[in-house]
Amino acid sequence: MHPRILDIEEPGAIQRFTAEQLRAFPALNVVIHNAGIVRGENLRAGPLEVAEATIATNLLGPIRLNAALLPHLLTQPRGTVLAVSSGIAFAPKAGNPGYGATKAAIHPYTQALRHQLRDTQVQVIELIPPFVQTELQGPAQATNPHALALADYIRETVEILSSTPDVTEVIVERVKPQRCAEARGEYGTVFQQYSERAAITKL
Repeated sequence: MHPRILDIEEPGAIQRFTAEQLRAFPALNVVIHNAGIVRGENLRAGPLEVAEATIATNLLGPIRLNAALLPHLLTQPRGTVLAVSSGIAFAPKAGNPGYGATKAAIHPYTQALRHQLRDTQVQVIELIPPFVQTELQGPAQATNPHALALADYIRETVEILSSTPDVTEVIVERVKPQRCAEARGEYGTVFQQYSERAAITKL
């Protein structure tokens, strides 16, 4: 793996980054849209900077990077786009409205991208993680007992991808209550549960 730095909020930086990476790795055929930020928002108090940064990073970033990379991916014998949404896309937490909105938008965007590329060799997969022990919201999240251990999430995700190579959504067991809440008629209950728990534990 080769780490690279990219300012995902800056459109010009995305274009330069893409050109540099394709020169360095002409056989590149997979992109994982994993960049993301989540911050608490008080909608009654503002300001808008947090919402705007969240939208630029979580939603516009993947859209712009896809636009830059797709012409190349379509020339490869096989390609894959993996977009990371969230269980919060399907049953959000009230304290993170911008994050929930961007992740909810990633879901239909990914569906549309998959449909438009259905007659190509580029596969589009949506990863839908639950609350996972990472440092996305700070060091405390990495040990939060309400979060799924990162190693367990990775293991289950790889198992799904390996056993079902044509999967369109990677849904681990822990995220099913959120992903399926509306279909089960449990949306209101799950939304309340996650929002209240977030307020208590400051997730």
